Amino acid sequence: MRTPARLSQKPVADIGSQIEIAGQQSTVVSAWTILVPPSTPLTADSVVIDESGRQFEIQGQVARRPEHRPEFLAASARLVSDMQQ
Repeated sequence: MRTPARLSQKPVADIGSQIEIAGQQSTVVSAWTILVPPSTPLTADSVVIDESGRQFEIQGQVARRPEHRPEFLAASARLVSDMQQ
């Protein structure tokens, strides 16, 4: 199901590097805010996929904003990317 959403990135956090047989790998976790229409079936178990195929995992509960007569659902999400160096 395709639903238009607004993605807004929060500051990036580098969670460290690890040595692998093939070389070094740095894992970067970026935090995002996702806003969707209130009729969207967005839950804490949802995975949001953008037009380039990146998968964002919802973190925590989805909020109805504003609570009374919500105009959108808001959720925090994270994107994990492993970048080969």
